[in-house]
Amino acid sequence: MNLESQSSPQIETPARLAVGVQFRTASKIYTFTTTDTTLLIGDRVIIPSDDGITMATVIEPPRELTSEKLPEKVKSILHKATVQEIDQENERREKAHEYFQIAKKRIAEQQLPMKLTDAEIIEGGKKVRFVFYSEDRVDFRSLIKDLANALRLRIEMKQIGARDEAKYKGCLGACGQVTTCCSTFLRQFRPISVGMAKTQGLSPNPTKLAGLCGKLKCCLAYENELYAEFRKGLLKSGAIVKTAKGIGEIQSIDILNRHYSVRLDEGGMARLPADACSVLEAADKAAREKALTDKLAQDRRREEEFRSRREKRDKAVQNARARKPAPSTTTTADTPAASPETPKKPDAPRERDRNRDRRHRRNRHHEKK
Repeated sequence: MNLESQSSPQIETPARLAVGVQFRTASKIYTFTTTDTTLLIGDRVIIPSDDGITMATVIEPPRELTSEKLPEKVKSILHKATVQEIDQENERREKAHEYFQIAKKRIAEQQLPMKLTDAEIIEGGKKVRFVFYSEDRVDFRSLIKDLANALRLRIEMKQIGARDEAKYKGCLGACGQVTTCCSTFLRQFRPISVGMAKTQGLSPNPTKLAGLCGKLKCCLAYENELYAEFRKGLLKSGAIVKTAKGIGEIQSIDILNRHYSVRLDEGGMARLPADACSVLEAADKAAREKALTDKLAQDRRREEEFRSRREKRDKAVQNARARKPAPSTTTTADTPAASPETPKKPDAPRERDRNRDRRHRRNRHHEKK
């Protein structure tokens, strides 16, 4: 007897209401389930976390998600924060600022190579987490003991990198924006390389490409894909091309407009579209190299001739100066003293104008009498 396999009907999992929350501005977004449909962006909520019961901010409004789209072991929001809980959170932040100043003073006293960035109270006020930046590993065991005795709390030290330090602090952007991208909307850092600057035709100067954190600017990745797409089919700088104005070398490239700036072998610069330039063939390259070599040799010969003529002229001048006798400065009875220079005669037109003015003044004087 043939048995026909019957497919079992698919059971649709019910959708659950989920929201996205963040603990800090521009930080990672975590998904939590909720039953409150009135939550709005910017509302403060109380959620369970690894640091205990914590307050977070709603950054994504409630939406329905199936179990497949929800993360594993997703947690639920406890409730919307009350006014009293918000006031307590503000008081904890003020207290954390006081702890920050104390820790900063102790670090300066112990002369530790670390830069304190932030302090936060966690686990319901039983623990303080200090965030610091340092390029190398720091032995802060004595600092932890000192702070634990001073604050009577558990101490946690968290080391971060240069990019995270700029994200924590927030500062004026190099482009003129009020705050940097990482402290405003950039939630995750992407790997940045100097190759992105070369793709966009920027000068690979680390001082100009570095951000306030000392690393390469994150904005280099914003338009990198677009420039990479526009750069397809374009030649590289330094390529030898043949144009309607002659043979030359590509000096710079306008990627978006697809134009080359070509230095012509005959002299001068020319801005030409990419379609009007073609790669020089092997035979033409050999002929060009031979012509450039001959021209270079000719220029060297001219320079040598000019140098030899100048040396001969300088030598002749030196010989003439050596043969010329030095003038005598002493006077004797036989040699009369030099006569004083005769005064120069005044210029005739100027003297004539002066005489005319004198006559006019005398005539006016007689008329008045």
